[in-house]
Amino acid sequence: METKFLSLRYPVELGSRFDDWQVSWLGGWDKHRHFYLVMLVKVAFKKSFTNRPARTRANSRKEA
Repeated sequence: METKFLSLRYPVELGSRFDDWQVSWLGGWDKHRHFYLVMLVKVAFKKSFTNRPARTRANSRKEA
């Protein structure tokens, strides 16, 4: 799992996204309320298999 921390100038919600990154932890405002600290986790996208033909019982018997 890949993580990183950001210091933002505005608050965000848990689950907010920045490109391929998603907010997984909210640290809140720093001591002087200049930055809002959050931790991000790299989001792994699931590959779509819609282009593959559906596997049926007839097809699986032919392959065996």
